[in-house]
Amino acid sequence: MEQLNQQTLQNLGFEIANKSIENAQLRAQLSAVQSENEQLKSRIDELSKGGADNGTN
Repeated sequence: MEQLNQQTLQNLGFEIANKSIENAQLRAQLSAVQSENEQLKSRIDELSKGGADNGTN
């Protein structure tokens, strides 16, 4: 029984560690997507302003 409990705790520890790694990877992906999103927003703003300028020339 004690060995089973130890094995269960070890398995839970591994599962927690794996979930922590997965969480860190997802946070990194989210950060990259948010950064790309900000760059795209800036580019859209630039193009919008450029388009308005070109339309008035």
